[in-house]
Amino acid sequence: MRAASFAPAVLLSLLACGPGAPEMATDTAGSSGAATSEGTTTVDGPPTTSGAPGTTGTTTSSTLPGGLDFGGPEPTTGEPDACAATGGCNRLDLLFVIDNSAGMADEQKNLVAALPHLVTRLRQLVGEDGVPVGPDVHVMVTTTDMDHPLCAPFAKPDYFPAMGAPIATACAERLERFTGLGPNVPSRPDVCLDACPEGQFEVPSDPFVHFTPEGDNVLEGGDGDKVIRALQCIMPQGIDGCGIESPLEAMLQALDPSAAWNTAPEPFLRPGAALAIVLVSDETDCSALDLRHFDPKNVDDPEFNVFWEDSQGVPGNKSEPTSAVCWNASMTCEDSDPDLAYDSCVPEEKGVLQPISRYTELLVDVLGGVEDKPVHMLVVTGIPLTGIGDLVHRGWAPEDLLPGEFDSPEQLEFDYGIGPGCSSEATGHGLPPGRIRQLCEALDVADDPGTPGDEGRSRCCFESVCNPDLAGGFDCLLDNLAHDLRAAR
Repeated sequence: MRAASFAPAVLLSLLACGPGAPEMATDTAGSSGAATSEGTTTVDGPPTTSGAPGTTGTTTSSTLPGGLDFGGPEPTTGEPDACAATGGCNRLDLLFVIDNSAGMADEQKNLVAALPHLVTRLRQLVGEDGVPVGPDVHVMVTTTDMDHPLCAPFAKPDYFPAMGAPIATACAERLERFTGLGPNVPSRPDVCLDACPEGQFEVPSDPFVHFTPEGDNVLEGGDGDKVIRALQCIMPQGIDGCGIESPLEAMLQALDPSAAWNTAPEPFLRPGAALAIVLVSDETDCSALDLRHFDPKNVDDPEFNVFWEDSQGVPGNKSEPTSAVCWNASMTCEDSDPDLAYDSCVPEEKGVLQPISRYTELLVDVLGGVEDKPVHMLVVTGIPLTGIGDLVHRGWAPEDLLPGEFDSPEQLEFDYGIGPGCSSEATGHGLPPGRIRQLCEALDVADDPGTPGDEGRSRCCFESVCNPDLAGGFDCLLDNLAHDLRAAR
């Protein structure tokens, strides 16, 4: 998780510590947008935030194209016209957006361990009509890294942020991604090699894995299920990505209908396919809109340092921007007593991050509305093992510190602005999902209440990033999908 303070003097000393560990950038097929002379990056391509600390400007949000055209050839299985007309059938396009920052090694390992359960359940999925679905599945993987000026100075020379582009190479071919930044961040090649040994891996022929009951696009075949083996090889994303995680913007860019992987002869997004999105991160979303609020040069400007945490022991004094800006600029917490727990924390648009409407428009209005596509989400995030209903928003306490963690609660509050939603000696800390929760739950209320059987339909699942067993989260997602997928006719 740890994005922590990004001032050069303190960043590298923080990289190995705490709830994740300050994070920077991964190897991908991404492409950056074009930076203007003002430091602004437009979003005709993937929106990015190029430059070093000190760059001023905003990242402008693009207007979502109306009636997104998920073109491309119809698949050869089933009856494509029926699928396209009904927005269901047996097709599923499954997108993973994975945090590749410094604290995510064990979380990625847990994700890999759950993949056999996911694939087995998908193959065995039975629709609401009681008939085996025999799903036709696309699985694409990208990272939470949309680039950020606070990360750029620390990125490795061979690192390029994905910015929503698919990563379909075997992790065994990019082991440099599993060495973190700074002298105290251990290398974790085991995250990859335990399930994807060098010289013994499978990869897909497309930017995504495609499988049906009749076959798949995996190029090589070893022992066991080669689809599982391919997913176990492409899913680990490394630990040298940016610690200003932007899962929502990365998701939007991955679903851009004009992107190469969505306009190819074999596109990731297909007409009539249900869409499922899995976000995996131990920090809150920080999809930036106005970079001036992250600019260290604005240390004395109250307009742009307002969401920075006060320096420790010096109320009202601002010294540097940290990941706390991501929480403080997107949530408003109320408190009426001196205990650490807040009375409430609710999302609020403050002009610093991309508005949530940008993402609800895509998932609910365009895909779920105009395109009539069933859209589902699973968010693996900082919530208690007992579920999101038990999440308490609060500050950091001494009892939150894990063995070997040397930061004080005050330092962690300065770094993140909010206490952990979960903590584990195995995985570290996970921060509450904040506005990701707002987006995910918007899917639950998007159904037409007049449609019989649709009342109260859940399309949104949550799982704790501190849970070593993610099978339950996948079960929730697949149980929801069973309402929308059916055997091809």
